[in-house]
Amino acid sequence: MKGMIVYKSWWGSCRKIAEAIGQGLSESGHEVQVVAIEDAGPPDPSLDFIVIGAATRWPGAWPKIKRYTKKVVKAGFAGKPFATFSTGGTVNDEKPLTQASEVLYELLDAGGLVALAPAFKAAIEGYKAPGKGEDRGILPESEVARALEFGHELGGKLSGL
Repeated sequence: MKGMIVYKSWWGSCRKIAEAIGQGLSESGHEVQVVAIEDAGPPDPSLDFIVIGAATRWPGAWPKIKRYTKKVVKAGFAGKPFATFSTGGTVNDEKPLTQASEVLYELLDAGGLVALAPAFKAAIEGYKAPGKGEDRGILPESEVARALEFGHELGGKLSGL
């Protein structure tokens, strides 16, 4: 199957997650293009599936990626498979903030697309929220490995369709 991964990264961590998911999909036999939102162009309804992700912006997702997600819904993707992902500094907190992947998932699900998996959330370690310091945190290699496995999981589900 042919698809696209569109992402919005702030400091590069979300790009790494997008690339790992893309690698997993490719290794599973699917043709996938990984594209930053700034280079995505209009949604292409001839694609078989779409994966959308972003760095979490409190609370939720960046406006630009939300607008693109709404365009996907309007572009005729209803009934097609999708997945979402995000990076965030509060993923492992007792009460995590709403993650971008959850917001994007809800938009696509409400638009009639078919979820392949629950929203994927990669944890940034050592992040400090604005006003509490300027530490961007780090994306552990274990999260990149989980994203690769997520890509394999998506690929297997797509192959079964």
